[in-house]
Amino acid sequence: MTHHHLNRRRVLSALGASLLPALGHAADAPQAWSSSFAPYNGPLKAALSSGPLPVQGRWPAALQGTLYRVGPARRELGGVAMNHWFDGDGMLQAFRFADGKVSHHGALMATPKLKAEEAAGRLLYSGFGTTLPQSPPLAGPDTLNPANINLLHLPANKELFALWEAGSALSVDPDTLQAKGFKVWSPETQGAAFSAHPRTAPDGTVWSFGYVPGSGRLLVYEIAPHGQLRRQHLMAAPQAEMVHDFAITQRHLVFLLQPLQFKGQLGAGNLLAHYRWDDTAPLVVLLVDMADFKVQRFEVPATGVFHLANAWQEGGTVQVRFVAQPDILGAMQQMDVSRGRSNAATRATQFTHITLNPATGQARMENTGLSNVEFPRIHPARNGLLTRFTTLLERSRGMNPQVDGFDSVLTLQGNQQRRHRYGDGWIAEEHVYLPTRPGAPEGRGWLLGTAYHWPSERTALSVFDVQAVDAGPMARVTLPYGLPLGLHGQFVAA
Repeated sequence: MTHHHLNRRRVLSALGASLLPALGHAADAPQAWSSSFAPYNGPLKAALSSGPLPVQGRWPAALQGTLYRVGPARRELGGVAMNHWFDGDGMLQAFRFADGKVSHHGALMATPKLKAEEAAGRLLYSGFGTTLPQSPPLAGPDTLNPANINLLHLPANKELFALWEAGSALSVDPDTLQAKGFKVWSPETQGAAFSAHPRTAPDGTVWSFGYVPGSGRLLVYEIAPHGQLRRQHLMAAPQAEMVHDFAITQRHLVFLLQPLQFKGQLGAGNLLAHYRWDDTAPLVVLLVDMADFKVQRFEVPATGVFHLANAWQEGGTVQVRFVAQPDILGAMQQMDVSRGRSNAATRATQFTHITLNPATGQARMENTGLSNVEFPRIHPARNGLLTRFTTLLERSRGMNPQVDGFDSVLTLQGNQQRRHRYGDGWIAEEHVYLPTRPGAPEGRGWLLGTAYHWPSERTALSVFDVQAVDAGPMARVTLPYGLPLGLHGQFVAA
């Protein structure tokens, strides 16, 4: 990929001020976040289809496939609004790359929740951070499943699932983006919680889990590459009140259980209001043997956590890297899309390393020195293997203090850091690391991701050489519209 380096600076300058055409209306800083959602409120609209998009710069010829992204989108219907970011109906995006052409397709997913609310002409069901009056009784968690957090792709049989975390995985047609129904892994797990962050091992095995606040249990799934459930296991887990992510090694599952207590009633709406932080409890680390599900418990100083980067075995120890979010409750309480979002909790994050010694039972946690970061990604074929290369989003000191989120992408390889700041007016979303081929070494390939330009209300997709992120994008396409600021994405090669 070094043949791109000589003209990268010229490409970057060409992707500058003229990138986004002027519009008659522009968002202001306090409403930067909410402006991305406004076009998607109200009755169900036609799916988006951009047609072929002009490419600025040089798109890598070998980069062919689809980047799928998902996130909360519609949050208002019939004069009823869901203001928490996590509560919007899921919208699926597909950026397709083939033969030098790039296009975008996007659609709200027709879940049972969305269909029922469309028929009623108003939002009906309470959410994670919102209670709606006169909300109908629930037949189960999937009644209000918005399928809005992440995606799982099973390449062996070309299945795509949109994931929540309190209910089932939603099967989605990868071509039409139409919802096909909720996945039933086994009769016993029908309707059970399925994580928004499953982990695919190098051999194609998918490991996942589910939790129910207040249950003190975790449900573990082991799924074969073609999608058949091999094993399910229910295990005791202290502090499993909110477990968004986990990690695997070649032999273990690794859970970081933060000291949150849930004191509410499920199904009553606004679960967030019933969480409390326990100042007296540690961060509990559970190391679970994949063979027999035996558990070894460790404790480290308390912190909150959304996302883990990876875990691996090294010299008799288990190494774990994650983003610590000490004020996780504060972060979630500030995610009010209707009035903008505070960045105070975003600035408190720390990229953190834990070393576990199963032989001695000791654990050590240390700050890596990286702060104001989130959304870590690794080589997709190295889940559970030693990892020296990580990509993250970062909030720069120069970002507008009235705007929440991140404005930079960062690559970390050993002690070497490279970063690209999008600039004023941009909010960067999670970027995905793509190796040039499945067996390629770490640190070779592309970084692919979207960013929202709130002054013009447009979304752009950029591709970087991961070895030279600081040189700016190799190529970029700009949509003729903005997309709602979402959560996670997965790339599916052609």
